[in-house]
Amino acid sequence: MSKKRLLLLIPVFFLTSCGGYSTSYLVNGDAYNSPIFQENYYTHWDDEFKDAVKVSKAVDVLHFDELFKIDAQVFEKYSNTREYGKDYRMNSVNEMFNYGVQSKLFDGQMVCGAQDGHPEKAYQLARVQINTDGFSMRFSKESDDLKYFAFQYKATTDNTVQKVYKVGTDELAKSDADMYHNSTVNLSISLYTKTDDGIVNNEFTFSEVFESKTTNRGDYYKFTAFDLRSYNLSRLIGISVKYTFDDELINWNKEKGVDIDYALFLYEMFIPHTSWH
Repeated sequence: MSKKRLLLLIPVFFLTSCGGYSTSYLVNGDAYNSPIFQENYYTHWDDEFKDAVKVSKAVDVLHFDELFKIDAQVFEKYSNTREYGKDYRMNSVNEMFNYGVQSKLFDGQMVCGAQDGHPEKAYQLARVQINTDGFSMRFSKESDDLKYFAFQYKATTDNTVQKVYKVGTDELAKSDADMYHNSTVNLSISLYTKTDDGIVNNEFTFSEVFESKTTNRGDYYKFTAFDLRSYNLSRLIGISVKYTFDDELINWNKEKGVDIDYALFLYEMFIPHTSWH
């Protein structure tokens, strides 16, 4: 057996021999990396999470410049999210974060576009794109106590649509500036923890507003963190993300008979200062 074929089999063995992961997490070729917007939605859901007991959690949303309230090291050491992403990426913490399309969320790539001498990381290769149905991921190990959870993301409309009306007008958009608009995203982040009685869906909900040019073509990203210390959460085995949205560009064009897709682009997730076993 050639070395190349052996290397291909190793990830398959790992995924099928560890609890939780399966071959459904493997990615064939350039799946989810298409230049066609609608072909990139990742919609995998793990059956064992669908009937989990849901417990809604109140959440105070912290952005990057406020993260020092939880993690003093961030305030002392980092001036931007890219540097934070390099040092806090989860694939350096445990090997289970290296597999499948979801591994994009744990490799430290915080934005679209080539950076750090890695042009192959550009655009779709840096993100997981989801629709309002969302997705879930099952970990093959359990965590100890959770200190905080954070992630970087962007919400955007499909910028490949050829015929788009400027909001509030009968004029067709001719430039990026003509497509500037406002958008509200209502997110539901679920952290699934294991108990003696089964799986609990710890659901955190909040809203973010993307203003003006930030929802189309602009490189605008949101970094959000939840302080988990007061919830005494441990034995984390999975995460899911869902959302609803209200977008004025989509609403206006729908009235004009033009359909535009909308997506949440997830770039990175962090579960810092946590051990896995």
